[in-house]
Amino acid sequence: MNINIAVLEDIPKHYKQLAEVIHNWAEKKEYAVSVKWFHDETSILGSAFMKDCNLLFSDIELKNADTNIPADDHIKNGIDICTQLRKNGYQGDIIFLTAFREYVFDGYQAQAINYLLKPVSPEAIERCLNQYISLHSSDYYCLHKDNNITRIPFNDIISISRLGHDCCITTASGLYTERTSLKNMEQHLPEPFIRCHKSCIVNINHVTSLSGSTIYLANKQTQTVGRNYLDDIRKALLRIAQ
Repeated sequence: MNINIAVLEDIPKHYKQLAEVIHNWAEKKEYAVSVKWFHDETSILGSAFMKDCNLLFSDIELKNADTNIPADDHIKNGIDICTQLRKNGYQGDIIFLTAFREYVFDGYQAQAINYLLKPVSPEAIERCLNQYISLHSSDYYCLHKDNNITRIPFNDIISISRLGHDCCITTASGLYTERTSLKNMEQHLPEPFIRCHKSCIVNINHVTSLSGSTIYLANKQTQTVGRNYLDDIRKALLRIAQ
């Protein structure tokens, strides 16, 4: 399991303490985490990392504000920055860090899932990380193989095809196989997944185009669409376009 975590914090010491707790937690849980530090509004609002960021820890009181931004456009605190991130399309979870209780009710517009009062203990950080996992446990397909369970984010799955008695799951990072039927897998998949052939299911979010009865996938592969599924594929692509 890979989690992209951003930290908006203007004090380097506080960022390092938080990052250490996150990495220690990930090591114990055997999760892969990427932690990115942002110290002001300019760096975080302009970062491509936020497009794939799952969780953001944001300080509210940013004392070392960016002085290069005109006064009229200056964003004053972490709540303002996170609200702007939401307007820019950020859909990940947000946890605010603050030394003042009165801020706790001010961030509803940023849709925060939690507030932590400083100084924040490692236990409190770990509870929030565990809460994140609990909230998003349904965002993954659990693959069972050789008495092991691997959680694959649904967003990472490009296609699922039948391979003999197995199903082959294709992701951007590799292939997984499981001894199960395509019909059984279909029952556990969310809405973006749609059958395009009797032996294949695709994640419509990874379909880049449709030409005739051929769909082109984000990993540069193609898949033939069966006659009985062509209309459903077209409708699904039109819904995305709207």
